[in-house]
Amino acid sequence: MSLVRVPAALVLSVLVFAACGEPPPPTINLYRAIQGGDLDQIKRHIHWGTDINQTDPQGEQPLHVAARRGRLIIARELLENGADPNATNRAGETPLQVALVAGKTQLAGVLLEAGATGDPQALLFVLVRAGVDDRDSLVLLTERGADVNAKDQSGTTPLHIAVGDGRRRLTKRLIDLGADVNAPDGSGRTPLSIATEKGNRHIVDLLRRFGAGAEPITSVR
Repeated sequence: MSLVRVPAALVLSVLVFAACGEPPPPTINLYRAIQGGDLDQIKRHIHWGTDINQTDPQGEQPLHVAARRGRLIIARELLENGADPNATNRAGETPLQVALVAGKTQLAGVLLEAGATGDPQALLFVLVRAGVDDRDSLVLLTERGADVNAKDQSGTTPLHIAVGDGRRRLTKRLIDLGADVNAPDGSGRTPLSIATEKGNRHIVDLLRRFGAGAEPITSVR
């Protein structure tokens, strides 16, 4: 039996076609791939049609997981392939909120570029209540219009919240961003009076160092 000689050019073209063909199916769960930072597996999921806006048992979408983990390249890949930057998880959090609370400011910037929306003022209160003292996250929100001296419905400013929770570093961050150390809350209490009530000497000293004074004495008639 004679052997058929195959031209070398044909063999090469077949090899090139094989190399440029579709990738193999993914071998691990999409969420596990994101958690592990496995971009190859994620690209396989995208190629084979995995729903990248699916929700996991905890009510989170892939972009939320990437945001919390700070997976910048993976977040870009998801966004470029249709991930919703404004999707909410079971707790009502967007990927932007998740990224900011996790202190992943660079990733938050990517989300904003991709069309993520959110009220900077509301997000500032979310971060402060969560005790987030990441400077870049706080600056990002103030640069987008959040006011560190704004009050919520009860008349409380971010500084009152930080002081009441005993968060010294966050208190310092807010002061550096222009928080009024003598502003009264809805009950007339200043940050200094709150820190004094809590017995937090470190925050008391910090506030006084930045100009906090004693509460005004109201005469009783």
